Amino acid sequence: MDETYYDEKFTNFKDFQNHYKDSWYYVHWTQIIKYLRGFNQPKILEIGCGTGQLAHYLNDEGYLNYSGFDFSSKAIEIAKERVDLNFFLGNALDEASFKVDYDLIICTEVLEHIENDIIVLQNIINGKDIIFSVPNFDEKSHVRWFTSERQIKKRYYKYIDIKDITRIGNIFIVLGIKSDFSPSFFQKIFATREKISLSSFSKRIKHRVKNFLKTKKL
Repeated sequence: MDETYYDEKFTNFKDFQNHYKDSWYYVHWTQIIKYLRGFNQPKILEIGCGTGQLAHYLNDEGYLNYSGFDFSSKAIEIAKERVDLNFFLGNALDEASFKVDYDLIICTEVLEHIENDIIVLQNIINGKDIIFSVPNFDEKSHVRWFTSERQIKKRYYKYIDIKDITRIGNIFIVLGIKSDFSPSFFQKIFATREKISLSSFSKRIKHRVKNFLKTKKL
């Protein structure tokens, strides 16, 4: 969807106007705060900051070194009224939007809306930490969604070294490091960064056969 769709959505949907504690996403954002506690006051860049609800939460938790962008001018307008942080108009597909000083990327409920989501990840500097979320349900503006952790790893393993995935309801929250990866032949087959040996190959085959037989019984 283009920016006019989101301008209208941010204007007319009450949930985007609410305090962050009253947002449907609040419980998911608490997991982001838990992940952030593993870092020492990182410089944060949020991709798709929306109306600044998460930014407001971060600010209240003491994460003041923050920048956030969105391609919806209405979202940026509301965000600037909500909390005094560095918000700017930008596009996740445009490398210029990432020309700020940051240690860590936050990208919640964005990648599933973008056909060329890999370009977004390629715009992130290698070695930077990333926290992102994706849904497991379809919606009008979604171009993809994920029903398992395995699907997430399969799509993004070449670009993100995934350290942890937490599922809360119908949202997956992922912690990782931006890191381009050139897989071997077998790593491509299994879509993984793990080293593939004969023993691990055998275990994977047995695991898949076991799951297949269990599914057939059901």
